[in-house]
Amino acid sequence: MLTTVAPNGAGLRVLAGTKSRPPRWSGALASFFDVSRNVLDSVLADVRSGRLAQPTFLFGGTGDHDLADTLDTLMTAIDSEYDLPLYSPFEDTESIAGALWSGHELFGLGREDALAKLRFSAGTLDLPLHVHEHSDRFIVVLSGKGRFWWSEESWRKFTGIGIQSTPVHVGDVLVFTRDLLHTFSAPDEDLLLLSYHSPEISFNDPRQFTLPFLRWTPRSAVAH
Repeated sequence: MLTTVAPNGAGLRVLAGTKSRPPRWSGALASFFDVSRNVLDSVLADVRSGRLAQPTFLFGGTGDHDLADTLDTLMTAIDSEYDLPLYSPFEDTESIAGALWSGHELFGLGREDALAKLRFSAGTLDLPLHVHEHSDRFIVVLSGKGRFWWSEESWRKFTGIGIQSTPVHVGDVLVFTRDLLHTFSAPDEDLLLLSYHSPEISFNDPRQFTLPFLRWTPRSAVAH
């Protein structure tokens, strides 16, 4: 029998309404889902209103979203309290490992979102620019450092011109909508990400990511 604590400190037994999922799933992990969903909803509203173009990319630190204390606390709790074995390859790249918390599995039938944990091993330069045609992203750098690469070209007509990049490190927040050409690299040390996406697309679903006809990886930039 599940026992909870009332505001006055009295122990109360839950006689109806108990969920089969252990109560730990309703803590930091659920809060991170909600924070991610709220930020992404705001960005998508700006796209629909015409204030932002599609695709769009926003970048900054947790403080830029007025979420510094909240996100920092949640990131620490998730990393220490929620064990998630990571598996490789991820998106056909051996040096990247990942796994997925499914909103549907954790919180019920009404959820269509997911949170991935991704580790880019030091030396990762081979994940090609790609797009997610069917979902939008809210990403926080959990630990380490690396580089995020993107292009404003359409993936259908990608020529390799005008690729931009920015360094990323712990606490950085990246929000981008579907169809943005992008990739990450981790040349010098491991890079660990929490990547929320909505709607959920499983890792083995062929709709998970799409490559343009012209293949470009961060190793191409290093070579030049």
